[in-house]
Amino acid sequence: MQKAIVVIVAMISFAAPVVLTLATYSSGGFSPAEDVKPRDLPGKILFFSASWCPACRHADPTYQELRNAGYPIRKVDVDSNPTLAQQYGISSIPQFVYVVNGDEKRRVSGSASAARLKRMYRGGW
Repeated sequence: MQKAIVVIVAMISFAAPVVLTLATYSSGGFSPAEDVKPRDLPGKILFFSASWCPACRHADPTYQELRNAGYPIRKVDVDSNPTLAQQYGISSIPQFVYVVNGDEKRRVSGSASAARLKRMYRGGW
């Protein structure tokens, strides 16, 4: 009887995280709380780029998608705003930096999907 209980507890301990993970990812992607609008989210993402940068042009549709959906995001040209780029230690572009009240919380270098950047607003990667 004890072996049966141990086996059942072990199976539940293994299965619960798997089921929860599958439920999270099968829900259709990122969705902030239903009553929270993108503009009401804390902080914003700074998209550091330059007009001459091919990788930045490749990442621009992601920026546009978030902007058009109402997410707080700002495009920062490193040539026009070198002080802001220096303040956040930007040494390569494109770079997405999530800031809340001026404090950096997370960053992603290079191109990133809109789904990944949306997760940054919720504290994930």
